[in-house]
Amino acid sequence: MFWQQLWFLSNMVFVALAIVFLFAHRAVTLARHERDAERIAKKQRVRLTIGLLTLASFIVMITFFLINMRVNR
Repeated sequence: MFWQQLWFLSNMVFVALAIVFLFAHRAVTLARHERDAERIAKKQRVRLTIGLLTLASFIVMITFFLINMRVNR
């Protein structure tokens, strides 16, 4: 039960970060349309940071899921 709860919480974090990443990607696209080089660079750094956090949370989510499946075998 413990691993299932951890998986559920990590799943919620991953989904929230994935949605934030999509908004960050949209911000980069809008900055490119405005052709503001400084703003593009800033938004790209933010998008990269959120993307890395999303990837890390995905790996954590997978780990908890696999542990949960192993425990409940």
